[in-house]
Amino acid sequence: MGSLFGQKLRYLRRRQHLTQRDLATSIHPGSQAHISNMEASRSTPSLEVIVAVANLFAIQVAYLVREDVPVQAADHLEYQRRSDDVPLGVAVFSLNLTRLRVQAGLTQARLAAQLALGGHAHISFLENGHKLPSVELLQRVADRFGVTVDDLLTASP
Repeated sequence: MGSLFGQKLRYLRRRQHLTQRDLATSIHPGSQAHISNMEASRSTPSLEVIVAVANLFAIQVAYLVREDVPVQAADHLEYQRRSDDVPLGVAVFSLNLTRLRVQAGLTQARLAAQLALGGHAHISFLENGHKLPSVELLQRVADRFGVTVDDLLTASP
């Protein structure tokens, strides 16, 4: 993940008039130093932190993780989430991955190969909730199935 995440995080935080400490408290677990390091691109956020930020600021994960989306795009409706949207969560990723893989008629081994992963065990760990995807893998899965990263992190109706 590039440096835009930190810039976007700072932009969102300042737009809401929050201090780094306020933000850290809101997205527990987090510390003011961790927020500072993420804003300065000295540390990479976990998927849990990215989802917490997206939920807090009612913004799409795609806005936060895509390097081709400018910082000011947070003000565009296409990247905002409605207040009645279901909160994003990493726990539903495993269910959505399994559902999409089965719907596509793929084995775990075939999907692993398509995503350039070492083997089907990686997919198995993801589908069983024993492992969370990296942000890069989350984006590759979304691209593979033609869905958004937010779709992967939202419970299906």
